[in-house]
Amino acid sequence: MGVVLLRTFPKQHFTATYRPSAEGPAKRSAIVADNVRPMCLDLNVKGDLLRLISLGHRIIWMAPPDATVPADQTLKKLVLWAAARARAFNKPAPRISYVSTTGVYGNAHGEWINEYTPLNAQSERAKRRVHAETQLRQGLSKGVHIHVLRAPGIYGDHRLPIDRIKNGTPALVQEEDAWSNHIHELDLGRLCRWVNYKGGSFEIVNACDAKPSKMGDYFDLVADAFNLTRPPRFPREQARQMVSPMMWSFMSESRRIESRNQQKLGFRLRYPSVADFIQQRLNQKPESGSA
Repeated sequence: MGVVLLRTFPKQHFTATYRPSAEGPAKRSAIVADNVRPMCLDLNVKGDLLRLISLGHRIIWMAPPDATVPADQTLKKLVLWAAARARAFNKPAPRISYVSTTGVYGNAHGEWINEYTPLNAQSERAKRRVHAETQLRQGLSKGVHIHVLRAPGIYGDHRLPIDRIKNGTPALVQEEDAWSNHIHELDLGRLCRWVNYKGGSFEIVNACDAKPSKMGDYFDLVADAFNLTRPPRFPREQARQMVSPMMWSFMSESRRIESRNQQKLGFRLRYPSVADFIQQRLNQKPESGSA
């Protein structure tokens, strides 16, 4: 996800981190650019986390919680140590923006929800995100500025469900289909920076576009744009037996999300809907990286 920011702001200088792992070299090569200083950090190690904090007072955190660590405490340490360092060196209050997920709202059965809707996380993945958000709030009393961006399905030139469609993975029949929400990766990158600079001491922003759609309709839109066969449609119970548990977790939660706080902060989407992006792509209009 950090690559999103780098593509969005080619003239903005970043320090981008990646974890030491088997994928480390590939991660590093993906973030090598003239405006980037790549650093290999294990953020579960105190020294590495402190090193990250020392780099500056603006942090955009896109790493998911560590699923292998029960009740991962990394973000709690981040905000408390960042606050302590700012006080010790008389530095500006840290501004930490965290990319969470709209999965924290759970299944709303197709109803409209916004940033003030109570959380109802149902998957273990979403529950870890709720825990992470709770940790971040502990920084508020220490003067840390906390911004939570709840992102839905992210799409872009290289983030479209082409393989899913080619593989014939089923969708739900129209009357049983789930509402889904999206944001273009460039809009997500722009919004992260916008909120980090313009947000108040505490902000929660639904990082989604303005037009939710039924999940199957989204697949049909992409299929038509690329001259592919539309995915087959099946009733809910039949489709459940044909997809992976993770895919089913997305198909079984239906919600339509609005972002009141995007409007409050004056942010304007470049792509108000997936259809707008598809149309622009078909017209072969070049994308710009400016904010």
